[in-house]
Amino acid sequence: MVQYVTMNKGDAEQANVAMVKEHLSAYLTKAERGESTTVCRRNRPVARIVPVKSLPSSNHTRLGSAQGSVIVKCDLTAPAMDASDWSMLG
Repeated sequence: MVQYVTMNKGDAEQANVAMVKEHLSAYLTKAERGESTTVCRRNRPVARIVPVKSLPSSNHTRLGSAQGSVIVKCDLTAPAMDASDWSMLG
């Protein structure tokens, strides 16, 4: 906990910019726990560090889970265009 860095005014926790810069990881840890902090410049509120409402879920893709669900109807190793058209690229 970062009690020595913050100022409590009622229920709102406040910290000046210099302290937030110096202890950013601690404030992010507090946000992960659901706590919010008001960031002040010269003791005037300018921003808030708040927890994200819903974190994205982890990727549940399993390799090979859709095996056999795609049919390839062309030669994937063949050039995408005819050899005669290559001259227009140069």
